[in-house]
Amino acid sequence: MDDELDDVVNTVAANPWTSWLAVGIAVAGSVGLALILAFVFGRVTAALERRHRVFAELRGRFTRPLFWIVAVAAAWVSVPRFIPRGLEALAGGVEYGLRLCVIGMVGWIIAKVLIFLVDGAMARQDAVVVDEFTARRRRTQIRMIRRLVIAVVAVLTVAAMLLTIPGAETFGASLLASAGVASIVAGLAAQSTLGNLIAGMQLAFSNALKVGDTVEVGGEFGTVEEITLTYVVVQIWDDRRLVLPSTYFTTTPYTNWTRNQTALTGTVFVEADYTVDVDAVREELMLILDAAPEWDRRSAGLIMSDAVGGVAQLRATMTAANADDLWTLRCLVRERLVAFIARRRPAELPRRRSLVEAWGDERGVDA
Repeated sequence: MDDELDDVVNTVAANPWTSWLAVGIAVAGSVGLALILAFVFGRVTAALERRHRVFAELRGRFTRPLFWIVAVAAAWVSVPRFIPRGLEALAGGVEYGLRLCVIGMVGWIIAKVLIFLVDGAMARQDAVVVDEFTARRRRTQIRMIRRLVIAVVAVLTVAAMLLTIPGAETFGASLLASAGVASIVAGLAAQSTLGNLIAGMQLAFSNALKVGDTVEVGGEFGTVEEITLTYVVVQIWDDRRLVLPSTYFTTTPYTNWTRNQTALTGTVFVEADYTVDVDAVREELMLILDAAPEWDRRSAGLIMSDAVGGVAQLRATMTAANADDLWTLRCLVRERLVAFIARRRPAELPRRRSLVEAWGDERGVDA
């Protein structure tokens, strides 16, 4: 059967007109076969979607990759065989290019399958874990695994492509012969990149930093928006993005306000006169917090933290579920307490006292 097929192919390839017609038919047949299989796959998964939502994910993720892998593989098998005689170089180039495309498509499919499994694990964690702190920690780790999987599959795919190059064995032998010098050069060149890569993995799996953590970095207060293999993105309160290398968080001290929990405690300082009625201000603070939805009702209080130079410093403390709520709550408490003292108890506003002594009077007292 194979011999008869080869005879037919040779007969077709002997005539340029029939061979180019056969090439066009092979391309059209490859695309048609891919369309049919992709259509059948989409219809089957759509029918099974009612039983489980995973089939909807399969249809959305794998319909297009299935089309391309079938089309390229079918073209790789059929098209080079019908290229006219005398164009062996063209046929070899087309066959080699399609072979590289097939390898790339296989790597793409493998990456899609692995990412599908990783995303499924993330979805299960989000559905099972109730604690927001634990959910953010696991989500950060799974995202790092996802990026690592993509990087590994990409490297292996490129390596598989390079192995198809004729004479790759000789190239490999010469590369090993110069491994001493190359290793030193590569080590110096990739030191920063490898350091950031290792630091990124350390951040993800050491629980030192997570996506959604509230941090204070270099005097800036913000939220960790993204952690990659090489850098960390911190969203500042005014919507700026601070992009820092991963090694920054392993070599430089920083403040993580939500490392073990998302709830925070904030403070507000207000100055008043020594005659201030602390109990009245404390009562007003509780009224403000009771009416504020941002207060999580864990704790609150007001004390006189300092009294220097005729000015009493009042420190109000309050708690909130997250950094955004705490910022809003602190601003609200500061505004309301200042307005309370200024409008209802103006005599308790900060005052500066000074003692003026006369050097003499009408009686002629000498200084």
